[in-house]
Amino acid sequence: MNYEITLCEDDAVQNENLVSWLQEHSSQAHVCAFTSGHALIDHVRQHPAKRIILMDIMLDEGASGIEAARTIKTIDPGCVIVFLSSFLEKACDVYEVDHCYFVYKPQKEKRLEPALKKALSVLMEKPRSLIAHAGACTLCIDPGTIVYLERIKRYTLIHCIDQTYKVKEDLENLQEQLPGTFSRCHRSFLVNFRYVRSYMVHDLEMKNDKLIPVSRRYVQPVRKAFHQYLSSI
Repeated sequence: MNYEITLCEDDAVQNENLVSWLQEHSSQAHVCAFTSGHALIDHVRQHPAKRIILMDIMLDEGASGIEAARTIKTIDPGCVIVFLSSFLEKACDVYEVDHCYFVYKPQKEKRLEPALKKALSVLMEKPRSLIAHAGACTLCIDPGTIVYLERIKRYTLIHCIDQTYKVKEDLENLQEQLPGTFSRCHRSFLVNFRYVRSYMVHDLEMKNDKLIPVSRRYVQPVRKAFHQYLSSI
């Protein structure tokens, strides 16, 4: 499989060392490196590819790698992100953005290889497109771009990162096509845990600040499924 490993590390020495390590341990990947989030964002926008991104959390002049990663995810939802940091207290902050691993830099010799293995396994997964119908039009939607689904009367609204689709299929039909990161939380809602910021028993707070209700019937299944999801990332 052709893929790219893209590094964003503002320290020149660490950048060079990491590039050498990546080239040695990932011979099948094209490795490229940047020292700023803006340069990386421009690269992702201009060069579509299957990619793993190694993102330093704290960049030069106070820039946030987490914010850069959030922007990149809107451009390339299929990319797989591994966060790097010398500050262990930043580990909790990375949950603001979908990622697969956090590497504490003082332990990078031990953690970087398993992080890349996991990232590559995630990248190789090819979830099938969600097939739905809007009038005479057949839609093929990447499940990774779907934030949540909402049933309203005879239609379902599929709320994606950048647009919303109105389709005929009901939630039961659509859920059968979706991966395990999706969970039914209400008779009218189906959510993608990748976009959930927090679970508050009777509400799911999404990363776009939307509150999705959790009905009494789904409280226990959602709690269990959400905990399983968190333990898998």
